[in-house]
Amino acid sequence: MRPSLPHFHCPYLQPQAFQLAFTREGQSLSLRAEALPDASVTGTLPLQTEVRVIDRQQLDEVLPNGATRPVFWYYVSGTDANGATVEGWVNQRSLFIENRRTSETARVTGGEAVREWTFDHLNRMLADFRFGTAVSTTLLLMVLIVPAQFVLAIIMALVLQSQIRGSGLFLYIYAIPLGISDLVAGILWFAIFTQRGFLNSLLVSAEIIELPFIFIQADHMAWMIAIIVLAEIWRATSIVMVIVVSGLQAIPRDYLEAGEVFGASLWQRLRHIILPLLKPSLQVALILRTILAFQVFAVVIAITGGDIMTVLSNETFRWYDPARFNNPSVAAVYAGFIMLISLAISLFYMRAVRSQEEAVKA
Repeated sequence: MRPSLPHFHCPYLQPQAFQLAFTREGQSLSLRAEALPDASVTGTLPLQTEVRVIDRQQLDEVLPNGATRPVFWYYVSGTDANGATVEGWVNQRSLFIENRRTSETARVTGGEAVREWTFDHLNRMLADFRFGTAVSTTLLLMVLIVPAQFVLAIIMALVLQSQIRGSGLFLYIYAIPLGISDLVAGILWFAIFTQRGFLNSLLVSAEIIELPFIFIQADHMAWMIAIIVLAEIWRATSIVMVIVVSGLQAIPRDYLEAGEVFGASLWQRLRHIILPLLKPSLQVALILRTILAFQVFAVVIAITGGDIMTVLSNETFRWYDPARFNNPSVAAVYAGFIMLISLAISLFYMRAVRSQEEAVKA
């Protein structure tokens, strides 16, 4: 039985998520030019840095109740994060020192919270051995799923638009996948193609094969991709169909009737009348389906478990999941990568699939 899909909250691409992806938080100790809390900073030292005590000064610190107590300030020298030697005054509270009056070495134990920009999380994503596989699999699924969905959606929309007998029944059949989630769709197709699933049971009972064929395994990547493509086409083609049907209803029937009068065939009317006037609707559907194709996740998890085959959304979850890598920063980089690719392809669609009015204005 396939394990249940856990609920997770993936980092959204808000400013906080970009900070999570490209910043690193920590603590560092600021060295002061004078033995004063508000003196100018001469340098910073990371926590646990070993320092050399050059000088020390005992001052009286005024407490909120007006009383005073002695406090030591130390003039120290150490190596910062860039390997440079820095010197300055620090308060005794930020150091571990064995003897406040005689020790010549100490260790940095406190400091101020700092946030610095870093590409460490991006480099970690690029160096991940599953990153290349996730990218190639996601792109392959997009190339296989999106064109097939558009061809089927246009055919389905034309059947409904023709108002032939039984077209209303076709609409209900086409709309069935809209009522289920992508996880349910994946589980359904897993139940069809698993070793003891419906398909193997049918083939064995019909004596077409003697033993069940194992479709879902590491050695049958082509079969698993084909199952995922079938599941996604069955699940989401109706979404494209709804958009195409709305676009077809906006086309004046006079144009189609004029094409029939002048003897245009169905293919000629489709090529020269319907498709050009459908460009705005196709543009919206292309952008929507491309973004959803890059976010395919539950179907892959339900069919393959997420370990045999992986996609970008699955890797985002793996890095975010506390039970696995528990690294929201790398997960945010993955999410940002998905967004950037989706944005680039969407801009390409908006440029390539334009109506004649948009092309003239450009």
